[in-house]
Amino acid sequence: MIPKVSVIIPVYNAEVFLSKCLNSVLAQTLKNIEIICIDDCSQDNSFQILSYFSENDNRIKCFKNENNLGQGLTRNRGLDLATGEYIAFVDSDDWIELDMYEVLYNEAKAHNYDLVYCGLIYDFPHGKSQIPEMPLLESDLNTIPFLINEAINPSFKLFSPNSPCDKIYRRKFIENLNLRFKSERVFLYEDKFFNISFLIENPTFCFIPKVMYHYAIRYGSTMTSYRKDFLKRYFLMDEQLKILLSENGYSFPEIEQRFKISLFEITFSFCLNALVYNKSFKGKFLDFWDIINDKRISTNTKFFRLNDIPQSPSKINNTFKSICFLILKYLR
Repeated sequence: MIPKVSVIIPVYNAEVFLSKCLNSVLAQTLKNIEIICIDDCSQDNSFQILSYFSENDNRIKCFKNENNLGQGLTRNRGLDLATGEYIAFVDSDDWIELDMYEVLYNEAKAHNYDLVYCGLIYDFPHGKSQIPEMPLLESDLNTIPFLINEAINPSFKLFSPNSPCDKIYRRKFIENLNLRFKSERVFLYEDKFFNISFLIENPTFCFIPKVMYHYAIRYGSTMTSYRKDFLKRYFLMDEQLKILLSENGYSFPEIEQRFKISLFEITFSFCLNALVYNKSFKGKFLDFWDIINDKRISTNTKFFRLNDIPQSPSKINNTFKSICFLILKYLR
């Protein structure tokens, strides 16, 4: 029997969270699923945990990469192995509601959708959770132009359609496009490029207004630690995304403005990455020098004002952003 959903779970050093993640997938009310778990050369007991679970439930297929590939390429291996009607992704430190795949799959089959996605909730440390702000018109969530605009740069707090984890995709649709993830080691935000590449092909889809995916925020994760070649990887993604959208007729003033805002907002992440997360004093100087001498960044900054800086709860952080902004706008 062909599985209704193939759930792809890349795993790397996730022993603390992995059992909760796997239990939430195994307990799904939709039983006819396959669970493809790929260990990306973990240095902890993740693979042993996967092996234990696979021995006790034959729906789990356990694999191990020979070399550490990163999340994007590991997901691609899962896509190569998947046999289900639909594809789903779960990060190994997240968990899902028990009826998530039954709800999404039934909606997909009832209307022959290529994509169905649901609400997600951000689980922060110390028990805090937050649901993204949503547009006033729910109908917007079912239009491709709106999702592409929001994917480039979200206008609602915490909302972004870029995550592949709150969705199920028709596998044949992905295979017909020969669509795969880029490596995040050379191409920043590989999930953004994957999802926009999917959306521009005009899939049939819908949004389910129910929160069913729990996305865990971990301090010390890749989002809050030093990222090598940050600028290079961002601009490679940025340039390729602009080419992709232009070639498919998506070249409008709003899209261009979204790209400008996206670069402006991530500029402060560039600065934070250089001056705070880089532990090398020489590295701090060299990274920041690259930022202030990059004309793409300094030219873009001149379109904005001090009040446009995205605010954070930390006054120190906001002061840091203001200083970086003034350097980029007036000293270059």
